[in-house]
Amino acid sequence: MSYVLPQSLEKDIQQFASLAKEYQEKKIDIAQFKAVRVPMGIYEQRKDEIYMARIRTTGGVISPKQLLEVIEIAKNYHSNLLHITTRQEIQIQNLLLENVEPIMQALRKIGLATKGGGGNTIRNILVSEYSGISDNEEFDTTPYAMALTSKLIAEADSYLMPRKMKMAFSSDDKQIGYAAINDVGFVAKTKNGEKGFLVYAGGGAGAKPTIGWILFDFIPASELYVVAEALKRFFSEHGNRKNRSKARLRFVFYKLGEEETIRLIKEYYEAAKKVEPPFIPQGDENERPSFSYQPINPNQEDEAYKRWKDRYVEAQKQDGYSTVLLPILLGNIFLDEKEKLSGLIKLLTFIDRFGEHTLRFTNSQSIRLRNIPDQSLPELYQIIQEFIPDVSASFIINNIISCTGADTCRLGIGLSKELAKAIRRELLRSDLDLDHFHSTHIRISGCPNSCGLQLWGDIGFSGKVLRSDRIYPGYQVYLAARRNDPLKFAEPIGNISSRDIPKFIINLFKAYLEVSKEHKSFSDYLETEGKEKAKQLIEQYKAIPSFADDKNYYFDWGAETIFSIVGRGSGECAAGLFDMLEIDNNIIKNTKAALPNTTDPEKRNNLLYDIIFSSSRMLLATRGADPKTTNDVFNLFVKNFIEYGFVEDKFRPIIELARDNKKFDFNSKEDLIYQLADRVINLYQSLDDSLQLKNVALKK
Repeated sequence: MSYVLPQSLEKDIQQFASLAKEYQEKKIDIAQFKAVRVPMGIYEQRKDEIYMARIRTTGGVISPKQLLEVIEIAKNYHSNLLHITTRQEIQIQNLLLENVEPIMQALRKIGLATKGGGGNTIRNILVSEYSGISDNEEFDTTPYAMALTSKLIAEADSYLMPRKMKMAFSSDDKQIGYAAINDVGFVAKTKNGEKGFLVYAGGGAGAKPTIGWILFDFIPASELYVVAEALKRFFSEHGNRKNRSKARLRFVFYKLGEEETIRLIKEYYEAAKKVEPPFIPQGDENERPSFSYQPINPNQEDEAYKRWKDRYVEAQKQDGYSTVLLPILLGNIFLDEKEKLSGLIKLLTFIDRFGEHTLRFTNSQSIRLRNIPDQSLPELYQIIQEFIPDVSASFIINNIISCTGADTCRLGIGLSKELAKAIRRELLRSDLDLDHFHSTHIRISGCPNSCGLQLWGDIGFSGKVLRSDRIYPGYQVYLAARRNDPLKFAEPIGNISSRDIPKFIINLFKAYLEVSKEHKSFSDYLETEGKEKAKQLIEQYKAIPSFADDKNYYFDWGAETIFSIVGRGSGECAAGLFDMLEIDNNIIKNTKAALPNTTDPEKRNNLLYDIIFSSSRMLLATRGADPKTTNDVFNLFVKNFIEYGFVEDKFRPIIELARDNKKFDFNSKEDLIYQLADRVINLYQSLDDSLQLKNVALKK
């Protein structure tokens, strides 16, 4: 089971390739290229002109054959790293731009795409990694997420949002989890024998985080797309396109209030119900083919094997089958570690015999194996050790989550992956009984953004700059998220130097073990006396040595140079077609400023043409128009602005001249061209926060 690739994908890839070539030839600037590159899931990494491709894998679903192909594709185009994300996707990292388009084409041939992997788009949809195999679930939500993905990614307006829209499914109404902290969440629910969903809206863990509002207590499954489409249209028309820091769906709730926002959304819902057909997903994710397998006898005396089963293997609701967590340290699969990679390839080849539905990426940056016959577990364990030698280690050792951090991300402040490794080393060196912390979540982000899900952990950290006699790497500490009803984000309790965090965690764990008999769990401890203990520890670590006394505090974990934020830049995740507004606005402004000092007739002619082109392109995205060619720009401007009465008809001839004859002598039309630019800029200045021209009457 997989999503259906959008029909436009091949043309989208061709357009990307064309723009990439123009960018390399310096015919377009970086901002123009970025506006198309990022919504196609291609991000520039920390190092200039080094890219990564983020592959959409709905619910983390990918077949063993597909992952084997992804590995081969990455190797063929000289990537040394695959990275599993907290949105159940996989990235091919460290790419040269000339290799990106061939990678896109190779992925398309195996049913995968990067489109929508970034920018102001419908992002990868989350699904519980246990969906379809848990005794406790209402029903398997995977087919619904897959079908919804197929519909949404085929729609052009899914790539023209005010900001990204994240969706998540939960299959168990007692394990709501991520459904409550995404922009849109669907929780499986059955009412009078009918499958359906409880619907959350407006959740988010970024700036001004909040648990989502309950939009519907129950909708029938047949209306799933109706609700998603209604929310998409509502967000498109009411989201704040001018201010990215207030652009997510939750900010509409903050602005209009819960009651008014829900009332308006339900108006969109009622309108969508009148035109959208019933939603019927196809396929059963849990159909398993028959297979031939001759089991080997396990070594009954192998204590490591028993520990592995206790820590990483769980029985499924399907008799005779198990699910196995394959911990991928920090989500990284290094393609240049030949022996480990050979072990992974052997593992994927082994589980492929048990069918397509045997593998999912998790939101903890690991891989969950599913539908594994119990009799194959001894052999599976032996093969896994070739890929992960310490696979039997206590669960918490292999379950620390970190974003990519300043290592590759332009927004990163701290080297969060290196901090995670330092915590892991300290835990391994300790004499603590770490099985007491089997369900403990340590989550790290290298900056205040939430890619590391620090607000959703038992202990969370977000990178920041701290200062004594000079700046040093530090983190904001968060404590005690509650991931089941009643839901609650982790609470910020103070700042700590990066260097002291491993000791802080060890001492907090020791404090818990001394009183563990008085508490149901470590999470329970954190909600009571543990919070005060953590604050006391932070206070103890507040004063750090001077640079002269201990330079280590001024170096980040894994760094060879003194801590600095040089190289930190603007993030890429918000880029999209709407960035063209500011690009074209600046082009018009700068070109008009250059004209008085330009005497060469040909150069003047080219500058005047540029003004016509940018004036025609500038506002197209506000009308949902997505031009693929230069002619499209002019034709869509005529259709969406002149024919609708936003722009006077007197400008039509100059637009059509520019479309049909770029070499026409525009010098004689200079005044009219300036009037066109002024009219478009006036329209731009009249846009409301959602970039709509609501106060301009349309021609009937």
